[in-house]
Amino acid sequence: MFSDYIYFFFHWLTSDYKMSLSYFLWNNFQLDPDFYECTENVTITVIGAKQVVWGIYFLVSGLFILILYSICLIAIAKSEQMLKPAYKTMMFLGICDVFSTVNHSIATGIFGFYGISFCDSPRVFYILGVIGMSSWMGCCISSIVLAFIRVCDLDNLNDTKKCFEGWKIFVILGIFCVYVIYPMLFTKPIIFNLTHMSWFFDPGVGKDPNLYVNIYHIFNNMMVSICTVLFYGYLVWIYLKKSTQSSTKKLTKMQATVLLQAFLFCFFHATSSVVYVYMNFFEISELLIVIGHFFWQLSSGTVCIIYLTLNKSIRQEVRNLICRNQQNSINAFSSHN
Repeated sequence: MFSDYIYFFFHWLTSDYKMSLSYFLWNNFQLDPDFYECTENVTITVIGAKQVVWGIYFLVSGLFILILYSICLIAIAKSEQMLKPAYKTMMFLGICDVFSTVNHSIATGIFGFYGISFCDSPRVFYILGVIGMSSWMGCCISSIVLAFIRVCDLDNLNDTKKCFEGWKIFVILGIFCVYVIYPMLFTKPIIFNLTHMSWFFDPGVGKDPNLYVNIYHIFNNMMVSICTVLFYGYLVWIYLKKSTQSSTKKLTKMQATVLLQAFLFCFFHATSSVVYVYMNFFEISELLIVIGHFFWQLSSGTVCIIYLTLNKSIRQEVRNLICRNQQNSINAFSSHN
């Protein structure tokens, strides 16, 4: 029995490596044919395979998300709040979300609109899959830590908050980077599936689907789901406890806003995590696949909308940024005349 577990472990490591970016780079940018070779019956172009409507939706919505998020990231970088650990974590989350948006919206939209499948351009799909996989990991770990920071703020856990202060937050951000780089280099990536307009580990080249199970991804997604339930269950408990106390000890408007922000940050990550783990193991309906991908998009897209609607400091910084640019344009026009 023990030997079977040992065999499974080493077989998993070997197969993961042969599908990883490190193998791809070491192998002169060639994918392992045992896992990614497209046979003749797979490379036949299917008439009507284009997903024009979905392609337009994902491309347009993706560009909208990128524009809003870019403005928010500039505002965060210029904000005085950037000195706080939460804002440094939000910046890391934002960068990962931008890369995720390139996958779940921009690339998905282009591939769907033009009807491009994996066998049309395996290397492009593979590289984008590596980016999508690693950026998703970064989004998950940073959203969990951000939720924990919010727990500390809400519950006044001053001793625990010290773990994120000063140079310590940079150590934590370094751990984030390691958490992102490992799956980037040493695990199998996600691959876009034109038929389902979503991303799977199985490239759909006729191989055994069990070859493409990603243990690291399963661990990550289950961790996101469990931690989200734990953290937000605790936050709800704090909220209920404070709401039953005297009016001077009730949850302030700012604390309630912070709670809502953090909840929305993690809700879509948790939901898409569960759906994606499930659909990589079991055959599910097209509707659930679309819902899972839609929630992945929302996990990035709603963040910038939350910043602009619920975060007063970021909203004010964006307003100042826009007004400053308008004033500079007016001054430049006046001086030119």
